[in-house]
Amino acid sequence: MVELSLISKYPFLNASKQYIIENNISIKELLDDPLYERARITGVERLDNAFKNRDVGNRSLVTDSDQIMELISYPIARMIAVCIDDIYFKRRYALGEAVHAYKNLINESTQFLINIANEFDLNVKFDRDTNKISIYFVDYLHHAPTRYKEWKMINREMKNGYIQISHKDLARIIQEALRTRINNELDERKCSKTVYDIFSSDIKRIQNSVMIHRKNIEAAPIGKLDTKKLPPCMKNILAAIQAGENVPHMGRFALVSFLHSLRLNNNEILKLFSTAPDFEEERTRYQVEHITGYSSSTAYTPPGCDKMRTYGICPTEETEELCKKKRHPLSYYKAKWKQENSKK
Repeated sequence: MVELSLISKYPFLNASKQYIIENNISIKELLDDPLYERARITGVERLDNAFKNRDVGNRSLVTDSDQIMELISYPIARMIAVCIDDIYFKRRYALGEAVHAYKNLINESTQFLINIANEFDLNVKFDRDTNKISIYFVDYLHHAPTRYKEWKMINREMKNGYIQISHKDLARIIQEALRTRINNELDERKCSKTVYDIFSSDIKRIQNSVMIHRKNIEAAPIGKLDTKKLPPCMKNILAAIQAGENVPHMGRFALVSFLHSLRLNNNEILKLFSTAPDFEEERTRYQVEHITGYSSSTAYTPPGCDKMRTYGICPTEETEELCKKKRHPLSYYKAKWKQENSKK
């Protein structure tokens, strides 16, 4: 039997779910039994911490009671997150759970990480004699944060389809796998009226905080950029980034080079990226400065419509008449400006 102290730290594990089943803890008990009042409070705390700090936070796990309340607070937090019903908030919460798990995972044994990787169906090998870890390249590409330079395939060693990674790398890949799983599960579930009624004050409070956050983002001036005039491709990429979705490198490259061509400076571009729930300023600044030529010898030009379609980042289903007449996102944006000026 898995130790309670362990599953309380990793409530997403199969063993954690099994513990709740074996102890006959029903959803009704989770939601209204006075015995689990502390778990309900902690569930709300997880959500608040994730939104404010991108981490669900640490609590005392000394006693069995501490550990049980921590374990049970996880499904409670997820049920409330579904009822908050905001894509940005759900992405932020999923990130908070995943980041918290990562901070614990890096201190665990490699074999423990291998076991968790197996639960996520990751094809990972561990050679105990050499202490080397490797992951099948398909799983690597699917979960590794390849938007960062050190994670790109060209900077990794591959042999027979497997890429060598470190203990810390594996923990990071599990973080991404967990974040994706939580995102998908929250999107698939519907709000329970019972959950909404019990936590209505907290749900409304958090929804209000998210709304204020969004308004502050919209009110922040970004150079001379008019987001209403962006072509559908750039709108979609920007919306995906700000929602915390895993945008491919080419999408980020296209957006940064497009904004740079509109004469936005690096800080203004960073401001747009900073609204993402998984924003990391140092890494994002490096990417932006490289694409804009600040830290490299070349300032890259944004790709045209043909290349956007080739890379699968042109939303062809949203193509409008103006899109069909233009061959480049910049041409679309300039045409939108001309249309507005002609109406004045």
